Amino acid sequence: MEDLSGFAAAHPEFSDPKTIRVPGYGQLPPLEGARPFDLTSENLTAYHIEAAKDPNALPAMLKLGPEAVAFYVSFRLAPERWGVYIREGGLRALKEEYHRIIWRDLGKYADKNVDDVADKVETTLVLDYLLAHNRVHFIVDRWAAEQESADGQARYAAYQAAWYASPPKPAMVPEDVGNLEEALANMDAFRQYINPSYAEGVAKLVEGRLDERNVNEWKAFFIGGRFAVEMANVFSRQPPGWKDFARFLNRKTSVGATNYVRIQYSYNPELLERGQKELSQRLGASKESPNLFKTEVPDFPNVYIL
Repeated sequence: MEDLSGFAAAHPEFSDPKTIRVPGYGQLPPLEGARPFDLTSENLTAYHIEAAKDPNALPAMLKLGPEAVAFYVSFRLAPERWGVYIREGGLRALKEEYHRIIWRDLGKYADKNVDDVADKVETTLVLDYLLAHNRVHFIVDRWAAEQESADGQARYAAYQAAWYASPPKPAMVPEDVGNLEEALANMDAFRQYINPSYAEGVAKLVEGRLDERNVNEWKAFFIGGRFAVEMANVFSRQPPGWKDFARFLNRKTSVGATNYVRIQYSYNPELLERGQKELSQRLGASKESPNLFKTEVPDFPNVYIL
């Protein structure tokens, strides 16, 4: 794991808590009581949500996006405790919402009790969303810090002030999106849900547990794209910026024999790269800034449960 804990002490001019924002919040939320969360396969397999459901989490997502449940704290603000923080009560609330959506379609195809599998599927889907989303915030922060360390020119605070809370406007193309960072973060998470290999891995969890016909229905739901459509609807209810992940998608509709309208999503590589380049130019304050998403992928930041 890369050690970024010394950045704030070495560069206090780039780490002023009065100017550095926590995405979704602005000021640093309380972190007391957080415990480290290991992302090893063993821990993820054994993990079960212990906290009670937070009834305010889903309404808060309409204003804060997924940051209402999980948020990124920069190494500039909390050198010894930086990383991604997940509110466990919010995690349960979001998991229960995923359960409602999935079982609305697939409940009738569960001919045996698969509650243990469902719990694992839903927890995995929610964690993957929250972690993939917040990973983008870390990548942006880290890239800016590298540039600032190299040439001494402030970037991150000025970029956040100019763009993070920019007034929303109709966004027809990536360059129109004000809070492009949140749009790209949601897009990075959504790409998992439209990845056939990812969807197949999720659907395979019920193989051997259900009748073959019912297993095929589970596969059709995840691999065929119905789950992604449901998640696109969930994401689209988030604020401007967050919901503009749709600017990077292709949307295809077709009508079946029973007049059922089928929707399928795929990502548009050209539009996605335009969005990435635009964000890189905003952050670098230069049209010559390289695409920061094409640089070496860093280790995942620390994760904590609140």
